[in-house]
Amino acid sequence: MRNQILKEPITAVILSGGQARRMGGEDKGLVTFSAKPMISHVITVLESLHEPVDTVLINTNRPKGYAQFDLQIIEDKLKDDEGPLVGIEAGLASIENGYLLVVPCDTPLLTVEPILRLIKAVREQGAGCAVVHDGERMQTTLALFHVSQKPALDAYLSRGGRRLTTWYKEQSAIEVDCSDLKDDFTNINTLGDLQRAESLKAARDQLI
Repeated sequence: MRNQILKEPITAVILSGGQARRMGGEDKGLVTFSAKPMISHVITVLESLHEPVDTVLINTNRPKGYAQFDLQIIEDKLKDDEGPLVGIEAGLASIENGYLLVVPCDTPLLTVEPILRLIKAVREQGAGCAVVHDGERMQTTLALFHVSQKPALDAYLSRGGRRLTTWYKEQSAIEVDCSDLKDDFTNINTLGDLQRAESLKAARDQLI
């Protein structure tokens, strides 16, 4: 597998299933951050990785609001709204070979660095699954899967499994250290989170 990953394509899927219930119920990816929909910042990062990342998809069951981004939209096959694993399953079902890079829509401070570390770890260790670790916990929706993981994931889902942490442990996933990049994983759930993220972005922009 180590030699294969140097050749196999990487498809990215942005998980956009969540709603910002504490911010008016709008889809998280469409909440405005720094004058643009939050998902736009994630798309920009992924499209800057056009060398390792071949294709960018959006996973959502509410496609109308995401048509503006001119990317292929995939919906969950399992309509149970029980977490991001069903979005990952939809992503794996959409590819025939290579790797699926999974990224959340609500981390607008994400940079290319954790993604490059995921790819490097999988290339060096020949793993079928790798997930970012921020030094305290797994960032469970920022991960890289080989398409060969799909049958095991289907089996896990069919027996009612929905916890990503359990799935990663079952698959002996590599945990990729990104403890020096915690701002990248700033998650937006409230207006307070949004304001803090805007402040972090402003401080980061001053350093550029």
